[in-house]
Amino acid sequence: MSGVIDLKVDGDGIAWVKMNDKKNKNIFSEKFIEDFLKTMNDLDNLSESPKVMVLQGLHDVFCAGADKDTLIALTEGRVVVKDLVLSERLVNIEFPIIAAVEGHAMGGGLAMATCCDIVVAARESRYGAVFMSMGFTPGMGTTTLLSELVGPFAASEMMYTAKRFKGSELERMGTNINRIVTKMRVIPVARDIARQIAEKNPKSIQLLKYTLSIRKKKLLMDARLQEDMMHRISFGFPETRSHIDDLYAELEK
Repeated sequence: MSGVIDLKVDGDGIAWVKMNDKKNKNIFSEKFIEDFLKTMNDLDNLSESPKVMVLQGLHDVFCAGADKDTLIALTEGRVVVKDLVLSERLVNIEFPIIAAVEGHAMGGGLAMATCCDIVVAARESRYGAVFMSMGFTPGMGTTTLLSELVGPFAASEMMYTAKRFKGSELERMGTNINRIVTKMRVIPVARDIARQIAEKNPKSIQLLKYTLSIRKKKLLMDARLQEDMMHRISFGFPETRSHIDDLYAELEK
């Protein structure tokens, strides 16, 4: 366990990583990013590598993405985007990752799920690529990885409109999400899939993961070049600051 990220490896060789910042709803604070990266390093340094990992958040919020202070600092040119390192770290893990997305996942939180190999979502929760609602373009690989998860046309709608889709809506749209179930079933379903994977030869699991992750790594690399350029421009728009203020004012009501 390290700060706001909890880690345990069970007897089946399944690593359970829980984003557990209840106070801040798993936003990308400095501490969150620091603790998440430390946990990933801890996984790498285990004497026996896990066979599979389950990434989960809180029951009501999987991950809420960037925090307001960071976004404002980006509009003022005081900091650079750091959250892409989370995407890079996830796609480079040597074993498969199951995203158990019980709660809402917005912006960078949804992007984290797209970096995983298998996704289990909840019908009741909402999922949104909400970047454009704050006046700036998508990041963390969303421009290339979201279409892998939900399909290219649904991804375009999610990014352009910034709409928060309920899992039940995505289910009717026929996306590539592996399972969309009731919220109470997300963790049991993720556990069942993880156990099926953990039964297999760990060397072959890692070999398959290496091969299957090549495409995702390339997509993330392609996205980084374009997204960095778009961020430099869109965070510089004067209206972006007001969009961010307006959105967070609405959320804080």
